Amino acid sequence: MPDFNKKFMKCCHSTSLFQLINSLNYCMICSCFIFKNNSSNDTQVISIKPDNFVINNEFQPFLLWTIEEKNNCNSFINKKDYLKQRSPIIKNIKKVCSYFSLSLKTYFLAIEYFDKICSNISNFNPKTLFQISIFCLILATKYNEKTSTAKHVQNALKKDISKNYTVDEIYVLQLLNYDLNIYTSYDILIDIMHCGFIFNGENFNYKKLNYIYYYLEKMLYIFSEINTYIDLTSKQIALSVVGFARELLDLKPFSDTIKSIFLINQMNEEYYISGLNMIKKRIKIEGEITTKKNEKNCNNKKTKREEKNIAIYCNEYKKVV
Repeated sequence: MPDFNKKFMKCCHSTSLFQLINSLNYCMICSCFIFKNNSSNDTQVISIKPDNFVINNEFQPFLLWTIEEKNNCNSFINKKDYLKQRSPIIKNIKKVCSYFSLSLKTYFLAIEYFDKICSNISNFNPKTLFQISIFCLILATKYNEKTSTAKHVQNALKKDISKNYTVDEIYVLQLLNYDLNIYTSYDILIDIMHCGFIFNGENFNYKKLNYIYYYLEKMLYIFSEINTYIDLTSKQIALSVVGFARELLDLKPFSDTIKSIFLINQMNEEYYISGLNMIKKRIKIEGEITTKKNEKNCNNKKTKREEKNIAIYCNEYKKVV
């Protein structure tokens, strides 16, 4: 196990702590969780993450605790018929996002808008759904991307979806109750990744952690297209992905520290375990994630064998990412 004390000597966690809940603090400099053990003033549990996730000045950790279990996932009027149409629409949103090089943050916001609107629809017309999905993507782009990018995307797409674009856009906004500020599963996962979900004192392979971090967003990206995605809340999805990542590191998915930080108790633990099981059924890691012992490969360039070992695939669609 590496010497993490040396890795984190650049931050002493003493002058910029922000108290979150009880004995849990957040370091405003390195974005680590610092959990003080009540039984000893000298004992601290500090989160660990890859070097490029150490500093995140824009993060506001208190947002994690605003997503509670009572905020259930959407209740669909006609879930059965919607699921018959959802996957092709989500695939198309992915293609459009890729074409315009839009961020994953924008993609996940767009599908959040789309699922929310469709939860209140009883009859589904493929053409109408396509139009709504593109409006959702344009709105997400306006909300997240640069103004120049948003204008480019809107101008390129609007002529193909509506003859009276402004009126139709207002209608879609009304379907969303003008609520565009939605905290998605992607937002929560990224926030957790910046804070860290592995802690000092836990036994794990640091190189393996780097590889897993690289693929966490892809895991979520794959799962977003699968039907069971709409059965879980955003927080449930994010913590399920985190729990899966911890299992891949041979750690308990929801340790006592994880439970304390993310407010998991005996009443709701099964709720997150069920989410974890859904993730594991649909997303698997092909082979075992291994690390190259040869020091020549320590420059983060992966061999073909390493790439194969950490390839992620989706059971439902049999597509290797």
